[in-house]
Amino acid sequence: MAKHDDVEQIARFKAALDQFVERIAEDRYVLAVVLVGSLSTETIWHRESLGLWIIEADGVSRRLPSDGKDERVFRILVENGINIHAEVIPRSRFKQMVEGASRTAFSCNFFAVREIVYSKDPSIESWFKKANSVATKDQERELLTFSTWTIHAHRHARKRLEIKGDIELAAQETLGAAHSVAHTEIIRKGQVCEEDVIYRAIEGAPQLFQTIYLDVLANRKNRRVLSKALDAIDGYLDEHYRAHLKPLLGYLKKQNRLVPLSEISDQFAFSQLHPWHLESACEWLERKGLLQKLSAPFKLTKRSQERVEEPAYFLDV
Repeated sequence: MAKHDDVEQIARFKAALDQFVERIAEDRYVLAVVLVGSLSTETIWHRESLGLWIIEADGVSRRLPSDGKDERVFRILVENGINIHAEVIPRSRFKQMVEGASRTAFSCNFFAVREIVYSKDPSIESWFKKANSVATKDQERELLTFSTWTIHAHRHARKRLEIKGDIELAAQETLGAAHSVAHTEIIRKGQVCEEDVIYRAIEGAPQLFQTIYLDVLANRKNRRVLSKALDAIDGYLDEHYRAHLKPLLGYLKKQNRLVPLSEISDQFAFSQLHPWHLESACEWLERKGLLQKLSAPFKLTKRSQERVEEPAYFLDV
């Protein structure tokens, strides 16, 4: 898209946004609107719709059969020919997001600029300002999230390559791990990046990404190239695990006991950390001799008399 076309596209989107805000301001039950993702010449080329959070008063949510039982409610609207992908959020749940008590908290805040474009509730503006700041705590959480994703993808890529001998799917998993490493590198810098993350990461660590990404793209069916890439990712994890897995290691150290995986998962339940990713991270730490893996009894139902076993981990410090 030419520069002139970019400017015209931005103007169209801004006009649609302004028109939508003017319309929504007449609705007494809509308290605020947040634009997710900036409208700039760097990002407009891939934008086909506006992304919004629409914060509504409590107790007025209109649910449709298509929403199912999901807590989150999404709507696709349109204004002046521009589609709007909106998440409709009750005020109380938005407060939970701000306080980190929701899995939909301000996750991935390093990859999307957010801006309040309409508000008639000063509390929402105050909460938003607090949550939208890139705090050290947020940075540690995001590093942990993407590091567990990297470990999970690396684990499956290694099994695909060495056990199954499936080079094509091993390459896909390796490239997935490389993208997670790229996101991790951006987070380490502490800067918001809305552009293609992989290219920004390549600029910052060209040698690493030559091995784990560019060489794999060029030689997807080469076992030696894939093995070298996986070794490099493992080396990257070795080098940075103390910083990148700090919240997990800190929690296990503080517990100073054998901690069942279900308890670890509960500890991080209100983030983008999933139990299977945490399992992969704990298994990686155990293989490195950094955790001891045992088992703990687990009741499958409230009324179960018999117990099964679940993985449990102990940090020996």
